[in-house]
Amino acid sequence: MTPADRRLVAAAAILGTSLLLLGIGRTDLWAPDETRVAEISREMLGGGNWLLPRLNGRPFIEEPPLFYWLQAGTYRLSGGPSAAAARWPSAISAALGVAVTAVFARAVGGSSGIAALVLVTAPEYWWMARSGTPDTAATTATALALTLFLLAWKSGRGVLLAGAVAAVGVAFWLKSLLGAGLALLTAGHLRSHQLGAAALGLSVAIASWLVALAWRQGGNAISFFLLTNHLGRLLGSGEVGHLRSAFYYVPNLTLDLLPWSIALPAALVAAGRRARDPARLFPLLWAVCMAVALSLAATKRAHYLLPAYPAFAVLIAQWWQSQEKSRLDRATRRVLVATLLLGFPVLALVLLTLDPAVVMLIGSTGHLLTGTLLRSPAQLAPWIAAGVVGLLGFLFAAAQRAYSPARGAVAVAACSAALQLVITQVVLPEFNVFCSARPWGEQLGRAARGGASVMTFGFSNREAVSPFLFYAGRLIPDVRTAPRLEQLLRRAPACALVRADAHEKLAAALGDLSTTSGTIGRLRVVLVSGSAGGCERGG
Repeated sequence: MTPADRRLVAAAAILGTSLLLLGIGRTDLWAPDETRVAEISREMLGGGNWLLPRLNGRPFIEEPPLFYWLQAGTYRLSGGPSAAAARWPSAISAALGVAVTAVFARAVGGSSGIAALVLVTAPEYWWMARSGTPDTAATTATALALTLFLLAWKSGRGVLLAGAVAAVGVAFWLKSLLGAGLALLTAGHLRSHQLGAAALGLSVAIASWLVALAWRQGGNAISFFLLTNHLGRLLGSGEVGHLRSAFYYVPNLTLDLLPWSIALPAALVAAGRRARDPARLFPLLWAVCMAVALSLAATKRAHYLLPAYPAFAVLIAQWWQSQEKSRLDRATRRVLVATLLLGFPVLALVLLTLDPAVVMLIGSTGHLLTGTLLRSPAQLAPWIAAGVVGLLGFLFAAAQRAYSPARGAVAVAACSAALQLVITQVVLPEFNVFCSARPWGEQLGRAARGGASVMTFGFSNREAVSPFLFYAGRLIPDVRTAPRLEQLLRRAPACALVRADAHEKLAAALGDLSTTSGTIGRLRVVLVSGSAGGCERGG
């Protein structure tokens, strides 16, 4: 690329990275993952127990506490818990991850700017960057560890290897064994005489958490952490859920890396042709080892594959700047042009004319209401947005004809960024009113401050209650039996949040009490006020 092309790509990468931080508080937290993590951090800040994570007052030991520390720190700096404060650690980590990926791309002979553009506009990456969960931070730590390991392998410098070990330790303390295990699986293909010392250092980082668990909770906690939470997820267990087929990541990766996923098969083939150079082989090993390992694991979720995204970005960047001309490469570029010229404009138009009320009704009933999913696109804004996206697709086609990979990459990234803005700034806020538990949680908080006893009933686990805990700003006891619930509601001012299906079974006993019902996403709930009132208390 020419110096002007490099400056263009660098400027676009910086602008794209800044979009990760734009409007991260425009929607309330999404249940259950964001609200669970955010509530654990809130309890950690309020209770002062910084070592053992707790959810609704009881230990939650699926992950070490580092991300909760970061989140609790942003709460303190920003004046209290909020959706934006909960998401800042992820957003900042994502921006750092883009920088790490750029460094890695340069180390293996790829374009730093194009790799950064691919990563920052990959849908799964920017979505998780705006999610208040540890996944993006762990991805960044894993990418940093592998980048430092490669540089240490090439230079023989022990300080770089020490940095890699420290980064893997951070990845473990952020997201347990997932990032650390994937990093070791990849790095093991490059032998080093210092790997023994590195393994010892990593063992210390992992053992420190296990010792802390044993100190606070005893040996059963270690058994749960290692056997149930990790071995159970790897081999499959009814206790952990998310059991899916070995091909789960194929459609997910296709959509979650779109439109760059169109170029991924050609990029993998091109990388295989250059595999004799260990430095150029490394991103291929990184991507393939992680994808295969996670596909073989029994439990799968789309964001588990996130640590492989920096490698995907580098592989695509290497292919992109090489301008390969095989039959597969030419077909790939034609599909990209068609997608950007036709598919993305149509997608923008559809997204801006979705009727959120109908979408949520379909989600809750499972029945497709033919012809009512979209509102009539009578307003000008959806057409303008679709036109802008189509124009950016045309610029990509023009860059292809001019054999300018830099301008082509910027055009593709701009198309993706435009759709990101449509989704995050326009579409998702319209769903907030249907999916947020904030009004319900705040009402419970007001009732408690007004002197009423608050409680929940009928929920299967603490994660389902976490949105109400977070927005109530307090712990809420869970009543286990119907007679105990009736006793509490009859005895004093009280306010109970009850699952709708559980409330239906109590209709005979509680039918005379004041209720308010509603739906949050797919969850139907009833707010039951006691005989002496309760839910209406507080200001």
